[in-house]
Amino acid sequence: MVIVSTEGKRFTNEAAPYVNFVHDQLEGGHVPCWFVMDAKTRARYPFAQILPGAPIPKGFYDKGIVFKADSLDELAKKIDVPADALGETVRTFNEYARAGKDPEFGRGESAYDHYYGDPNLKNPNLDVIESAPYYAFRLEVGDLGTKGGLVCDEHSRVLRADGSVIPGLYATGNTSASVMGNEYAGPGATIGPSIVFGYIAVRHAAAEGGQEAAGAPAGKAERA
Repeated sequence: MVIVSTEGKRFTNEAAPYVNFVHDQLEGGHVPCWFVMDAKTRARYPFAQILPGAPIPKGFYDKGIVFKADSLDELAKKIDVPADALGETVRTFNEYARAGKDPEFGRGESAYDHYYGDPNLKNPNLDVIESAPYYAFRLEVGDLGTKGGLVCDEHSRVLRADGSVIPGLYATGNTSASVMGNEYAGPGATIGPSIVFGYIAVRHAAAEGGQEAAGAPAGKAERA
């Protein structure tokens, strides 16, 4: 399979973490883009909760989510992509698949790529696209969390714009700015920090409460 822009060209490593993929998709203005696969892929692998070889729901076709054709030229016409560009993209990709190396985008070079790959292939993430019928799934951009939120210190205390601590206010999870910045390690990457920094926040708040009970002035904890 390959993912192509409306110009019929690849623009990134399709096996990369999906947040990185969408960064590249947005940066290039590739909204929507098209996930192109052949019959062999449909027979071998699950996709979009559709089991291998199972029929694609009729509603997918009715709503323009997927298109099917007996040739790449016909598929290109259905999705309004230049047929010569799509054909050249697939021919080039097939050469990469046969060689087992993607010199354009390095698909299949990392352990992350291989996690969902097929170990039976020369490169677990590359195989030729040559078996009709062909399919194109429309890919839009969505989100599942935020990269914004309240900036916190190492104790999970919320900071003002000037970097000073707001006494007694803590934040974690998607209410706080991501501890990973603009990256995303994978599923659970929002849950893990929420648990860890929730634990840190409670311990710190409990310690602060103990100090106040002993007569220590409130809000005097050192800043990060």
